[in-house]
Order: sequence, then structure tokens, then C-alpha cells
Amino acid sequence: MKIGIFVHSQSGNTAKLGLAVTHALREKGHDVSIELLRPVGKVGLWTRNVNFRTMPEPEEYDVLLFGGPNWAFGTSPLIVSLLKQLSSLKGKKTLFFLTSLLPDSLSGAKRGIARVNDLCEGLGATVLPAISVVWGLYCGKKRLDAAVEKICGLIKD
Repeated sequence: MKIGIFVHSQSGNTAKLGLAVTHALREKGHDVSIELLRPVGKVGLWTRNVNFRTMPEPEEYDVLLFGGPNWAFGTSPLIVSLLKQLSSLKGKKTLFFLTSLLPDSLSGAKRGIARVNDLCEGLGATVLPAISVVWGLYCGKKRLDAAVEKICGLIKD
């Protein structure tokens, strides 16, 4: 299966998870590409329209994973802007993974996940269950491995 992983990472935690998922899916025989989303200019909490240095092209993939941090009780503006700029995800499976400093009940993760899933569904995608990973101040190997296992377990032919 051809899988595209598109990640926004501010501190490096989300990128670390995206790379670990990339390696694990490749070991399972999938053709996987990962791309770090790079905005043109600065992006803040309230940025609504993000321009990207390179716009991802999801057409070539069967499955799309979007990963981003939880920002101030909401989803990364890069992930939201990317999805708003796509014209269609019809026939694609999507999965969103969110990283956060705080537990879901305190971070607004559920609202952020719902927003991304709604955008993907609106573009015609089949939405797989999202994964929320609470890093706290440190992501140990056990926590990272558990998140990778959950994500890989949801990706089926």
C-alpha cells in the first residue's frame, strides 16, 4: 500500500512519532513517504490561512496520515489549512495523530480530532480512528512504541 505521512512538528515530538511510524510501516512492506509541512512565514495560534513552501499531493497515496501538535486547546493551524486547501480525498483512507503536553481531558484534543476528522470526511475520505499521544514533558520509548503500534494496527490493506 502507498502511504503518505504529512507532519507539522514544532518541538520535534510529532516528527519523531511520524518517523517511527514511517519505519514501522516500511518494515511491514508498505511504500511510505513522509513530509514535514513547512509554512511560508511565521504561523501563530490564530493563523487561519497558511501557505506552504511545497504543497503536498495526496493523489498518489492510498492512505494519508496527518500528524500535528495540539496548540492552545486546538489543532495545529498547518493541518487545518492543508486540509482546507485540498480539493478531494475521495477513495482515500485518512488517520490523524495528535501530540500533546496535557491529557486529552485538559487539552481540547477531542475537539481538535473531531475538526480534522470532519474536514477529511467532508473531502470524501474514509476516516480511521485518530490517535492522541500525551507526551507530557518527555516521550519515553514505551510511550512512543505504543503509539506506533496503535497507528500501524489501524492501517490495513
